[in-house]
Amino acid sequence: MSRLADLVHRRVPSLPPSDWERPAPDAQGLRRDVLAALAFLALALLMQELVQSLTEADTAVSRPLAYLVTASLVLPLMLRRRWPILIMLFSSAAFMVAGVGDTAIVAMQLCAQLGYFLALYSAIAWARNRRALWTGLGVVLLAMGLWLVLSFFTSDLLSATGRQLVQDPAGALDPLTALPLYTFMVNLLYFGGAIFLGLTSWSNAYANQLVAAQAERIAAQAQELAARAVSEERLRIARELHDVIAHHISSVGVQASAARMVQERDPAKAAELMRGIEGSARNAVAETRALLGVLREPQGGGGQQELHGTRHPEPSLAQLDRLIAHQAGLGLSVQLTRAEHRPDFLTTLPQGLSLALYRISSEALANVRTHSTARSARLTLRSGTDDAGTWVEVEVTDEGRARPGTGGSGFGLRGIRERAKLHHGEVEIGPRAERGWRTRARLRVTSEPATRLEA
Repeated sequence: MSRLADLVHRRVPSLPPSDWERPAPDAQGLRRDVLAALAFLALALLMQELVQSLTEADTAVSRPLAYLVTASLVLPLMLRRRWPILIMLFSSAAFMVAGVGDTAIVAMQLCAQLGYFLALYSAIAWARNRRALWTGLGVVLLAMGLWLVLSFFTSDLLSATGRQLVQDPAGALDPLTALPLYTFMVNLLYFGGAIFLGLTSWSNAYANQLVAAQAERIAAQAQELAARAVSEERLRIARELHDVIAHHISSVGVQASAARMVQERDPAKAAELMRGIEGSARNAVAETRALLGVLREPQGGGGQQELHGTRHPEPSLAQLDRLIAHQAGLGLSVQLTRAEHRPDFLTTLPQGLSLALYRISSEALANVRTHSTARSARLTLRSGTDDAGTWVEVEVTDEGRARPGTGGSGFGLRGIRERAKLHHGEVEIGPRAERGWRTRARLRVTSEPATRLEA
């Protein structure tokens, strides 16, 4: 029987491997089995009492014996998932013993039949040792087959003595032919149904376990990717911190050298250069604090990832034309608009602020290209002043619709918000009232740009 089972598993790929063991139910599930068996026993005893009321007293089985037979077929179901193979063998033996003699009428009742069916089903659905299961099931089927043959032989003996099962049959077949065929069909449906439903439950449990394991693996991979993305972003910010400090220190060095050279012949010019040094130093300190504030945040469990590849200077708003050309090469036409409160104000922004505006513009345009049906977008740069001081703003709008099936991870929008937060800014991201999508970030200029040196 075990060899047949192995052959079936090789021929039917949807079935789990024969050496897979279904996890046993927890304590709460086992308690539910006990309660369900007791409730089913109460129903079975009630049904048996109804049968007793419909049977003549001289032909009916005594009430204690009928109740005992019913309990022997139902009570073992309390342990049907704890010891499934043992319960199957015990129920089979009890059913065959009860099916002989006067108690056969009790074994043929609906609740008794259903109880034995559940014992067979539970063994096939929950047995963890599959080889032992198929061996035990083979013994049960062989015993049932012999039991049926003996029943047929008894019918033949009745025919040999001249006694007919049916005096005037209404069907086309002889009663001695119809009886074994009918019995065979009933048992085929009975045992076949229990085996089929048990295998289905067992296979579904295996599939559910695979799905759960895959879900855990996907969740772990998603967490790893998130940690890697955070780590890479922190390394990028660290590189930006290096470039910002290098830019300001070099500016301080140049202005200090120039101040030293003109100090004797032009004290006013030297004082102006010293003010420039002071502004560069303050800008460096402010931008360094902002960047270090992000780097101090927990990394969410992600380890440091080392970025490979060639280093390039960090971009700024001066490279927007190159960014627009790159987007055009990828199929997105971008129209650039500037609205400055002071001529050429955007070209004098601190490097860290200019870099943040460039990164936000790049991410917003990438989102339009990836998640929208729009083939064109408008990139607007603005600057101005209000009660809180000077601000600079970048806005990306389009008139497309959301492209189905392109949901992202959310790291891009999170990066936009973090960069805006570094510069005490605010972000608005969402659909436009008429049509399309808008990404707007307004950042604060915490200090005026340093005076540029004349050639």
